[in-house]
Formats: sequence, C-alpha cells, structure tokens
Amino acid sequence: MKAVVGLLLMLLGVSHGVEIYCDGRQDGAQCYGALGGTVVLRLIASASEITRYQWKFNTTIILSGKKNRIDSNLRADRSFFTPSYGTFRINNLSRADGGEYTLETFDSSGHGSKPQTLQLFIQAPVSSVRLVTECLSQGEMRASCSSEGGDSPQYSWTLGGRTLTRTELLSGNHETNNITLKQHVSARLVCSVKNNVSHVSKEETISNCGFIFINCTSNGRRISQWVFAANNTLCIESTTAPTTVTEVEPSTVGVEIYCDGRQDGAQCYGAMGGTVVLRLIDSLSEITKYQWKFNTTVILSGKKNRIDSNLIADRSFFTPSNGTFRINNLSRTDGGEYTLETFDSSGHSLGHWTLQLFIQAPVSSVRLVTECLSQGEMRASCSSEGGDSPQYSWTLGGRTLTHTELLSGNHETNNITLKQHVSGRLVCSVKNNVSHVSKDETISNCGFIFINCTLCDGTHISQWVFAANNTLCIESTTVPTTVTEVEPSTVDNSLLICALRASVAILSIIGITVYFIWKKKKSEKSEGSAIPPTPEYPDNSVLMVEMRNSAYEL
Repeated sequence: MKAVVGLLLMLLGVSHGVEIYCDGRQDGAQCYGALGGTVVLRLIASASEITRYQWKFNTTIILSGKKNRIDSNLRADRSFFTPSYGTFRINNLSRADGGEYTLETFDSSGHGSKPQTLQLFIQAPVSSVRLVTECLSQGEMRASCSSEGGDSPQYSWTLGGRTLTRTELLSGNHETNNITLKQHVSARLVCSVKNNVSHVSKEETISNCGFIFINCTSNGRRISQWVFAANNTLCIESTTAPTTVTEVEPSTVGVEIYCDGRQDGAQCYGAMGGTVVLRLIDSLSEITKYQWKFNTTVILSGKKNRIDSNLIADRSFFTPSNGTFRINNLSRTDGGEYTLETFDSSGHSLGHWTLQLFIQAPVSSVRLVTECLSQGEMRASCSSEGGDSPQYSWTLGGRTLTHTELLSGNHETNNITLKQHVSGRLVCSVKNNVSHVSKDETISNCGFIFINCTLCDGTHISQWVFAANNTLCIESTTVPTTVTEVEPSTVDNSLLICALRASVAILSIIGITVYFIWKKKKSEKSEGSAIPPTPEYPDNSVLMVEMRNSAYEL
C-alpha cells in the first residue's frame, strides 16, 4: 500500500516552479503564469450557490460541474478546481496554456449569466543576473547588466538604496541595462531585472576607479579637475582625497545622498555619519557675490569662482562650477534651514533660496523571524536596527502580498500572519529617506497538508491538518508534507478506496469462514479415528447373557 501511495503522489505532484496567485473575478482580468510553474486563478467567491458552471479555454470546455460537484476536467492530470474557494489551479504551465479563458454560470432554469473572460499570459522567469563594471579613461565607470532567461525583462538601477539621478549618470538612465556613471559616484550599485513573474537582482560596491578630484591654484592658474591619482603631479598638497578614498572630495565613509535644492523651500535628507551633496544653483560664474547661511550664520561666502570663507571647510566642499555644496560626516546638528543669497556687482541682492535639511540615522540591518502556528498559519515578524522613522513593506515571490494571503496585518506593517497555503520567497524591506535594507526567507506550509475526501460513512472532510498526526483520508491525502499547495492537487478517490476496503473485509470474512469449516471437518475426522470399533457381540449383550445362563445350567 505504501508503494502505491508513493507512486500516486509522485504522479500527481505539482511542478516545483514559481507559484503565482491571480484574482480573475473581474471580467477582462489579465493574469500571468511562470513557464513550468503554477498559477492559482480565483474565478468566483464560491461555486456552492451556482447550479451549473462551465470553464472554457478559447472555445473548448475544459471544466464543468454543478455546485460542489465536478463533472469533467480535461486537465485533471495537472489542474484542480476547488468549488468552495472558487479557484482553478494549473500546474506545470506551458506556452500552450496562454490564451483566453471564459467562465459561464447558469441558474436552475438553465439561464446563463454574462460570460466572464480572463487573459492568461505565460512568461519564462528571469533565472539570474550578471553585473559587469569597467573603469574608463577619465574615471567614469561603465556598468552593464544582463539576464539569463526571462521574457520581456525590465531593468532598473539603484545606488545606496535609491534610484540613480541624472547628476550621477553620464549616459543612459535608471531603466536601461547599460549606463555610464560620473567620476564621483561610489556606493552599493544594484541592478534589478524583473518581469511579471519574477524579480532578480545583482549588486556590487563601486568606487571612483582610483581617480581623485583636485582643486587648487598653481602659478596663478586655477586647477579644478579629475585626475588619475597614480599619475598626478598637480596640486599634490591640496589633493582633495588620497588614492584609497572613493570620494569626490574628502568625506567620511557612509551613505551618500544627492539632493536638488535649486527650488525655494526644497526638502533634503542626509544620513547621519554620511555625506549629502546639495545642488544650490547651476553655476556661480555669472554671480558677483554669494552667501550660504545655516539658520542665521554665514558658513560660506565667495565671489564668482573664488571661495572667501568656509566655516566647516574641514568636512565640506563647495564647487562653484556646478553649484554643489558637499557636507561630510553629517550629525544631527547639521539639520535645519539653509539659505543661499546672491548679489550683483553693486551689492544689491538678487534673491535668496531656502532649503530644509533633515538628518536621519540609516537602517543598518533587518531581522526576519517566522513562526508556525497551531493551525498551520505562519507569523512573520520584521525588525530593524538603527534607522529613524522606518517604513516596512512585504513581498512574496517579487510581488506585493495580497489580502488572500494575509490572515492579519498588511504589506506595510512589521508583523503579519500568513494563511496556510502561502509559500515562496518572503522578503521584508525596511527603508527611510536615507536607506533601504531587506531580508528574505523561503517559507513553506509548516508541515501541514490539505485533505479533501469523503469517508465510508458519507462524512466529507475538507481541512488543513498536521501531516505527522494525520489519521484522516490517509490514502487520499492530497499533497505530501513537503509540497505547499493551496488546494488538493488530485481528484478525490475516497469512494473507490471505501469500495476496496469493503471488498477486502468481505474477502477476509469469507477466508476466515472457510478456514473454520476446514478446521471443524479436520477435527471431526480426527475424533472418528480415535473411537474403537464396536464388537459384533458385546459382553453385556442379551445373546451373551443367554449363552452364559445355558452353560451354567449344564
């Protein structure tokens, strides 16, 4: 029997590919399935209130039934319909499964409702990503991202947990697979590739290719440019960064954030201990005089391309040619209001612009803890270390968690409880305005299985049970303990099993009866052979008495 059950489970096992849930209850819904994987299509809330239903693929009826009864399923070898949930599950998806599906329902009079259509698209998931970086002759960096497998891949780039900006890009944009970065860019570069059924990424920590930025006056000539540190012979004493530091100007190791502050009232964020690059104006070459204030204190002043004073010169740098003010080793006290004021040659003010700078501690790490509950649900808790005002988000298999997968909580809380059928790569992401960190874990169904059968006494059982303690529907258990199914993946064979049990019981009774009849006959035969034969004239017979009397008389 164990061998037979094992064979059935092997034959009826689902594909071990990507599993995707799609709510197709709206007419015209578009759903996606992964090639070789599984898709669970929610068609209706429940079929128990519907007299009759038909599910078509293009023009062919592949599923039909009445209420909770399934009359036919042309794909029964790799699909399963659960009337109580109204979900149709297709395993081991192929290209041929893509197309238009139509659900028709009928009332007791045979009148049909408006057909409900659903488009299913099958895509190959992205399997892996390759990230290649190359230093160019002037210190720029070319980055190329390529993916293996995957239909219609979409590319995106982030730097230090945020989208790349145009001030960091020399060519390309954050949605192309090939980009060229400017010399000053350094941090954790991530290329992500996704389509509708998968999401894969690759990262690399990049530096400035051994180039340094020099800014000095030599023999009355102003020198402000990037040079390769090993070959540099200019501005040796004023070189802004040693060859081993990957910064545009001297800075501390930490998160680097760029902010465009050219609009009056702009709000910018900096990471505590990190660096912020504030774009104040396009260029100061045409401006006679400028002042940069922090609250009411003038911390920077100059004329055109000349810097007259900088009160925080030990950890900041202003570049007049591109109008950026860089502050390193940020602390809480750096947060506040900054004001830029410019003047013409007569000393008249040309206007002023304010900027609010907020300093936040970045999220340093994330801890993800999962726990199986008594009924097979899973509690997931996400916590972060460091980080001001952390914001949480959850994804499963590269997409946002849905309400059909959540028992409690939502995809933006740090504690959630997942329903029994949920399995896949669970990711908790924590971010604030200066950082973005995530943690992932592959989850399964806690050793629970879904049983769906009818016992010999007519009792219908449809529930989740712990596989190790299960004594119900043993032969018809729908999934092995290692498979994470939403509904059973095979047809209920309970009636056939009951018939087989009854046949075995009858044959056993017949066998026992035959055995005892045989035993009785054998016993009777043995007893018969043990009784001595009766003599023709026994001693006490009438004839013997008469003969004895006659002899006495003589």
